[in-house]
Amino acid sequence: MDEKKNKEDGSYEFIKETIKKKPLDRKKMWKAAGVLAGAGAIFGLTAALVFAVVEPQISQAVENKKRTEQKVEIPTDEETEKKEEQQTDAGIAAEDISESEEGEQSGLSIDNYSEMYKEVLKKADKIKEAMVTVIGVKSDEDWFQTPYESQMSGVIVADNGQELYVLTQYGIVKNVDRIQVQFCDDTVVDARFLKSDTSTGLTILKISDSEIESDTRSKIGTAVLGNSYSAEQGEPVIAVGSPMEYKDSIGFGILTSVTNSVSKIDAEYGILTTDIVGSESGVLLNTEGELIGVIAQSFALGDSKNMVTGLAISQIKELIETLSNNQSIVYMGVTGETITPQISEKKGIPKGVFVESVEVDSPAMQAGIQNADVITEVNGEKIESMKEYQQQLKACNSGDTIKVKAMRQATEGYVEVTFDVTLGAL
Repeated sequence: MDEKKNKEDGSYEFIKETIKKKPLDRKKMWKAAGVLAGAGAIFGLTAALVFAVVEPQISQAVENKKRTEQKVEIPTDEETEKKEEQQTDAGIAAEDISESEEGEQSGLSIDNYSEMYKEVLKKADKIKEAMVTVIGVKSDEDWFQTPYESQMSGVIVADNGQELYVLTQYGIVKNVDRIQVQFCDDTVVDARFLKSDTSTGLTILKISDSEIESDTRSKIGTAVLGNSYSAEQGEPVIAVGSPMEYKDSIGFGILTSVTNSVSKIDAEYGILTTDIVGSESGVLLNTEGELIGVIAQSFALGDSKNMVTGLAISQIKELIETLSNNQSIVYMGVTGETITPQISEKKGIPKGVFVESVEVDSPAMQAGIQNADVITEVNGEKIESMKEYQQQLKACNSGDTIKVKAMRQATEGYVEVTFDVTLGAL
């Protein structure tokens, strides 16, 4: 009757099913948890035991490796620039406020002039912690039975925690029987010759920490190597060391030129010239107290022989690192000059490195490279400047045989010649 009634009403009622969750089996759950916890405890105990046995051996091995492989690393200018870009907004704002306040107080007077030089001297004082006097001692004696001694400035460029590395000129340590270094507190210790570069005359000496008293160690520091690429003509510069031919002298002036360069064997170096009168040794600083040049009067050009001249630091940082790590300098034996697009167009010489001279018995000469050849490719890479030539050589090792392509002038113009050069080492 009801069914009939529902049909007549047009409504239907179906059987409804309710799905219920199966009740948790707490006994099984606790059992599984116990097994998992037990396994974890066993694994942790095993790991702890293995770590306790192995860790001392690993630590000892790492420590031994650190002690025997403490290499010197000289930060590149790219790294320096990156750090400078990471200055905080607060720091920049504070600097702007400081400059604004100084601007309000500025005025031309004798007092201001005096204060300016005092501030410059403060910048120079910091580098003095890193400046040393290198003493070369010969056993020959004079009439007063005193060994012959010669002196020259040097600068501490690296400290690996076990040794100090001093940059100086080869002339001071050539043919001597003993090398000594005098620090800023007048303490004198023995130093050891490490390595020298024949092209620049730059030399690295090494001093063991064990040679230095703790009191002296606390007073000395390492020079901050700046970025000479950012140096500009007319910029103030400070000469420190012995630029005036006597110890602990200092000079002030400006950079008269930052674009000159000098070609040496397998390299080209930037030259910083100044209006500071001097002819000895030391370093050039910017107004931040950073080292931007190493005084090298043998590189002075033309009439500037009596003006302090230095090698730009940015272009010798890799060399300093190589010498400090006592690594070989790859040698091909070419002194060259960059043929720029302008020179190429004007004189009809192919772009590349013009070979000014080839060292006698060098790998280049043995391979057949001649004066006036224009090197266009080294080890498969196109070459258009001395800088690119240097970089390609640095990427090779002594003993490697590489292909060098050059353009050589013939009766009907330039023709390409190829050489197999087996690189040497200095």
